[in-house]
Amino acid sequence: MKTFSPITITICALLIFVSCKKEEEVEPEAATTVTTVATPTTVTTPEATTGDSELPTSIILKDIPAGTFTMGGSTQASDAPTVEVTLKAFKISVKEITNQEYIDFLNKAYADGWITVSAQSATDPCGTSTENMVIGAGDAPNSGQVFLQLGETGGCTSDGSAEHIDNKSWISFNSSNSIFELLDSEKSDWPVNWVKWYGAFAFTEYYAVKLPTEAQWEYAARGGKQLEYPTDDGTISDTKANYNGDTPGVHDADGHSIKVGSYAANPYGLYDMGGNVWEWCLDYYDASFYSVSSDPLNTASGTDSKRVRRGGSWNYHSATLLTYARASDFENRGNNHFGFRIVQE
Repeated sequence: MKTFSPITITICALLIFVSCKKEEEVEPEAATTVTTVATPTTVTTPEATTGDSELPTSIILKDIPAGTFTMGGSTQASDAPTVEVTLKAFKISVKEITNQEYIDFLNKAYADGWITVSAQSATDPCGTSTENMVIGAGDAPNSGQVFLQLGETGGCTSDGSAEHIDNKSWISFNSSNSIFELLDSEKSDWPVNWVKWYGAFAFTEYYAVKLPTEAQWEYAARGGKQLEYPTDDGTISDTKANYNGDTPGVHDADGHSIKVGSYAANPYGLYDMGGNVWEWCLDYYDASFYSVSSDPLNTASGTDSKRVRRGGSWNYHSATLLTYARASDFENRGNNHFGFRIVQE
């Protein structure tokens, strides 16, 4: 159980990256130059309380049996050499973490002094806007880092095109009662988006669970059948996943995430392992790490300090949805197609 004391935090400039441009194969998005102007705000956290570490009851965990599988495959970046990997049994959430589940975490974490809210001004190719950011505080992991962007307008592509309004962050902070709220009740079961790796990791630390390792994620995605795509039968089409066709670099002005579990589950009973939103993993990215054959986890940050993300998203093409396709990004990145799921060991 967690106990914290009241603290006062002065928030200064934080660099926010908001580019949403699609790239070839599984390379991360090209960083758009973003100018962030801090709105210095002194924020006093609420009176510290005892934290509640019980997972929201809506999160269902699926037992994944121990086993050995062939990890990797042919990718454009040649960063997924095949290797036999053995894993212990674990549990994984059947669906991606939703807006409502993340709101439940935010309200408890705020009461426990783990987070504050601060307004930040950011400039992207569509212009300048001021958005509230959830910032880690107190004894939270990565205190001082941005966990989540609130109330975004939908995002902006690198060429200055506005994204569909349904790509906004659906979570807001009501300063009159210090409560995190849902902007649209119909989006409660959409996957949380605009979440940074720091925000996904904080969720898992609060509830004493974990982000999946990259090997766990791929093992679960393959469904016990070495599937090429993490669908019900290993094939891909627009009836099986929420993604952006087969051609890289094509912008879909109407694309956005949708309700979790809208497509058939894979053979392990897991939904949206391909498409909808990218899913953060625990590992640091390393193009040559997977020579480790037993419960691998890359804890070495390397020169880039990028974390793995898997599964593709609503605005990426089909090759990024392959069960062995790899991608990575900085821990402070996270826009309208970044989310996560959890594991329990």
